Amino acid sequence: MTAVKAHGGAKFRTTPDCESIELRRELRLDAFDPEYRRFIRELTSCSTALEDLADSFPGLLFALASNYATPVQREQAFEMVYEGMPLREVADVLGLPWWLRKLPPRAFAAPLPRFPLDQDFTFRISNLIPRDEQFLPIWLTHVGHACEASGPAYALWVARQTELTDPLSDMFRVMAAWAWFSQRDHLPGHRLLRRPWSVDMSFKRAREELGAWRQRLRLVECLGPGIESPWLADGTGHGFEFVALRTVDDFIAESEALDNCLDQYADQLHAGLTAVFSIRKGGRRMACVEIGLHDEDVTMPAIVQLRGMRNRRAPPEVWQATYAWMGSQALEPLSPERHVPKPIRRAEARRKLWGPYLEFLSGTPHEAPFRRLMLEQTSARRELRRRPGAMPRAMRARLLEPVRQA
Repeated sequence: MTAVKAHGGAKFRTTPDCESIELRRELRLDAFDPEYRRFIRELTSCSTALEDLADSFPGLLFALASNYATPVQREQAFEMVYEGMPLREVADVLGLPWWLRKLPPRAFAAPLPRFPLDQDFTFRISNLIPRDEQFLPIWLTHVGHACEASGPAYALWVARQTELTDPLSDMFRVMAAWAWFSQRDHLPGHRLLRRPWSVDMSFKRAREELGAWRQRLRLVECLGPGIESPWLADGTGHGFEFVALRTVDDFIAESEALDNCLDQYADQLHAGLTAVFSIRKGGRRMACVEIGLHDEDVTMPAIVQLRGMRNRRAPPEVWQATYAWMGSQALEPLSPERHVPKPIRRAEARRKLWGPYLEFLSGTPHEAPFRRLMLEQTSARRELRRRPGAMPRAMRARLLEPVRQA
């Protein structure tokens, strides 16, 4: 204790060209993030030993000022600092990783997560700390979020990404969920993946796969448990089978089999203005047909597009089979309200999808923001409720235009 006080007090008073004690104190505190500066000033106001942590271990001082660990652990850590105990032992009491001692005060801009304490993680993360101090706050925030929102392996992957120069955003919150589901193949969220996250994946590729996953998540939002009453019945025509795509899994399987964009069809399906049928022969997928509302009579069906493998033109025999199948239908007025799942069923499907991940986030500061992002904001979106004949033709054409371009 005496040695620490001498280092923080008498040494500076006896050096002529040193800053005054008060100025020295201000410079030490000003190195921390402004949001936490007041708490650190109050904490160190009555203890030179604590104030000296600003130089010897800023992360430890920040942890004590930001209520890291439990009150009992912090009280024990305070006593150990007062008694001049080794800082490594103080960090061990708090469960604070020793590699954080390498970081300067400006790196700490958000409450610290519970990083793993094993030697492998410590060694690897120590070698990934950016040399440019201006990126340290964002880097540490991203790594901390990644660790708590997905796990140590994902955190190490995030730590080596040089593209992470933006603050934590909604995109990164969803990316952590994508990486988490990638490691759990027994959950519904994993089945929506086009390609799972891996430690060898580039950040650019990760963003591409995340975008595809988010589009498939939109299918869950729009289809919920699936379409209960398709406009037309399954059937046959000229030796071809016509099967309605009802569920998210149906659209994904059809997209993968035909190598097309049906897994990105959420916006077209949301309003209930389109239905898609798989065209098969002998159980083999040959093409798909999209049925929409007829231009002249919006209660009757019409072919919007009919495409084969990789969006190629379908051969004439498939067109003939499609018209034969449609001609065999007992037609009745089409209704978007009947075609789309009820809002409550959609909400149930979202809760079932996100339930395991929200349970994983439970107890972390990331649970509430993610819940608002994926459940509450989605539920607040207005559902389209219009009578089929009430939609102007021009508006309906604009809604269907992306379908013709797909």
